Amino acid sequence: MAGFPKSTSKNPKLGEKAKQPHPAIPLNKEIILQLIQRHRGNLSRVADSMGSTRTSVRTVIDKDEALKTALDESRARWIDDIEESVLSRAHETNDTGLQCFVLKTQGRHRGWDQDQQPDQAKAIATAAFEYVMNKTKASSQ
Repeated sequence: MAGFPKSTSKNPKLGEKAKQPHPAIPLNKEIILQLIQRHRGNLSRVADSMGSTRTSVRTVIDKDEALKTALDESRARWIDDIEESVLSRAHETNDTGLQCFVLKTQGRHRGWDQDQQPDQAKAIATAAFEYVMNKTKASSQ
């Protein structure tokens, strides 16, 4: 990307500020757009790359519909990538906990609804209680 130097850190850790924020790059729409895409919608990274504050970058974005859309799309693509990774890992590793999570979140429309479990447990407990009560009544007669 032209217009600003590349970051000195290839993979900064979550929450870690840029090693050397760039001094006073103007809050230019095209530069912000490129940085939103590069940093997958992480406004703190965008601001650090520009030597600005997150609030200043957010103010510029809030005033521009194209930047808002780009931010939303970048974050949606990031979530898509994570979903794809989780689905692949659940399939390849036989991690039953992860598989249950995927089924409960992505397979709801097929009956894998996590809200049904409490209802099912209650129905089973009620049926067991009624069975015991009926058996007790029958044996006392």
